[in-house]
Amino acid sequence: MIRVNLLAPGTAPAAAAWRRLFVIPQEHRAALVGLTMLVATAAGVGAWWWSIDRERRRVDAEISVAEAALTQLKEASRLVELATAREADLRQRLSLIDRLRATQRAPVQLLDTISQSLAEGLWLLDLKQTGAVVQVEGRAMSLSALTDFIDRLQVSGQFARTLDIVTTSMETVAAQSVVRFAIRGEVIAFSSFEGGL
Repeated sequence: MIRVNLLAPGTAPAAAAWRRLFVIPQEHRAALVGLTMLVATAAGVGAWWWSIDRERRRVDAEISVAEAALTQLKEASRLVELATAREADLRQRLSLIDRLRATQRAPVQLLDTISQSLAEGLWLLDLKQTGAVVQVEGRAMSLSALTDFIDRLQVSGQFARTLDIVTTSMETVAAQSVVRFAIRGEVIAFSSFEGGL
């Protein structure tokens, strides 16, 4: 039997070279499987590290945003506390002003009543308040001017009882005879006069 090789020379050895290149010998297969597992593990660990790093960066960004918001809230809280303290201070001042106005009404009304009750030819030298008792000292050109003054004070309604004449005496001032007097009375609504005149 005769065989004829119709194939061109050199083609058979090339096919064997390709087969040797793609076919892994038995002794190297275990190493290749181990290498593949090592590469796959390294790739998995790298992907896991990358995802953890990305998550860490995202959490860091959220933390920085939350810290900025917290700083703004602290500033807002400080401003609210300042505003609340200022409001309390203003309320306290307004309350004090209202109390002062309330306590000023009675003394101002008393002084107004005394000034409107002054008779012609009468002038005051001293006005004192001790508790609810008010004492007025002055001079009058005549006893009728003094009685007119006392009557007007009684009618005003500022005093609880009749006014008492503490002292009266005659003096000579610049060659004129005058009546020196001191009268005393208890003021109505003493609680509003606690500050004194």
